[in-house]
Amino acid sequence: MKIRVDTPTPRFLNDMLDIVRIFFGNTETDPGAPVILSHAEEVCEGQRRVRVTLTKDRVFDSESVSPVFQDPLEEKRMHKRQLKRCVYDVCRQATGITPPWGSLTGIRPTRLFRMERMRGATMDEAQRALESVFDVSGEKSSLVRETVSVQDSLPSQAAGEIDLYVSVPFCLSRCAYCSFLSGEVGSGRLLAPYTEALCREIAAVHALIKQEHLSPRAFYMGGGTPTALPAPLLSRVLDSLDPLLEGAAEITVEAGRPDTIDREKLALMRRHRVERISINPQTMHDETLARIGRRHTRADTEQAYALAREYGFDHINMDLIAGLPGENADMFRQTLAWSRLLSPESMTVHTLCIKHASLLHLWEHQLPDGEGVAEMVRCGRMEAAARGMRPYYLYRQKYMAGNLENVGYSLPGKENLYNIGMMEENANVLAMGAGGISKKVNTRTGKILRAPNVSNVEEYIARTHEMIRRKEEMLAEFIG
Repeated sequence: MKIRVDTPTPRFLNDMLDIVRIFFGNTETDPGAPVILSHAEEVCEGQRRVRVTLTKDRVFDSESVSPVFQDPLEEKRMHKRQLKRCVYDVCRQATGITPPWGSLTGIRPTRLFRMERMRGATMDEAQRALESVFDVSGEKSSLVRETVSVQDSLPSQAAGEIDLYVSVPFCLSRCAYCSFLSGEVGSGRLLAPYTEALCREIAAVHALIKQEHLSPRAFYMGGGTPTALPAPLLSRVLDSLDPLLEGAAEITVEAGRPDTIDREKLALMRRHRVERISINPQTMHDETLARIGRRHTRADTEQAYALAREYGFDHINMDLIAGLPGENADMFRQTLAWSRLLSPESMTVHTLCIKHASLLHLWEHQLPDGEGVAEMVRCGRMEAAARGMRPYYLYRQKYMAGNLENVGYSLPGKENLYNIGMMEENANVLAMGAGGISKKVNTRTGKILRAPNVSNVEEYIARTHEMIRRKEEMLAEFIG
């Protein structure tokens, strides 16, 4: 849809459009468009009055009055919230649609819940605030509440602890929907030089955490698909990690693609104390797997799970995607029932996120509608509960089917601390490899200092020493 926007505060234009897209999908501004979103406001005696009008076939309007705050950051936050809620109200009037997450567009709904709790609200009051302020449905506010409750029952990162991440940004083939910083293995010419550069950075980080008297808490190797590395190179990386990971409470490797898993790699991981892996089919349906560019089958997944169990892995995570092209709710239910036979200890139910306009065109008539995807997500939650799993992390993205969410479920005691720290952004992290982002959280203010590694593999190989220096500077600059 094309829309003309008249606003006295253009700094909030993108936030306004994010709300419009919840209701109307892909939206672009056009000064000549017949659909008009107009915004006016005034401040009088410490109160700000906002009025938003949407002209589409007929005129819809919404008005709100809110106090003006003295603190500049709080004022900006509340001003934006007030405006977004008015835009939400006129779009809801125009379409008759009430989205499950209401006017929320942020990645972490749990953060809003926690902010209410920090102000002294009870769990009930925090949940009601999500529903009344943002029009979040009872189903979704309950999900947030349960997720926060599970997280609160788990240990948080203690002073002097650090989480560690290693990026292996290679896959055997690229999924059509993928937005991660990864590429295909191709001829394999970059695998060995990348491994050597990565091992240099790992050694430097080991020296750095010893120097700073830090202790590893949680480790995660992701990508990409780390097991896309040939066994000798994977062994080289794991060997270099051994001294760094001494004492770590959890060690995870994203095995991911079933077609990258074999006996040699499983034995390697077991030998290096890896206790948690992910084997991610996304769906049981072979025709869907071919459509989205994955080169494995349902049978490959079943074989990978059997092999992993044979080698003693008792914590396997499974990723599934709701809303894949060509699938409906019945097909997703079939995938859930099939996954039950494989008995993963944790399960992440993702909602398909379309970030490439070309895919919208390619899959135009094959994507399930919002209600169909919502039913899939609902079924995922019911299936997880039936298996005794609890939601332990939750996040959202823009351009998700049905404006829904991604949820990680696990059996009690099988939660992944690294995932919680990453999603909640409340843990210090040192990240190695192309595209990794190190983070230092100030525990007093919540401010986060980031030290990103370059994402291009060849640039990373050439500039590994610079990536190491960035981490040294981050830790030196920001002691919190």
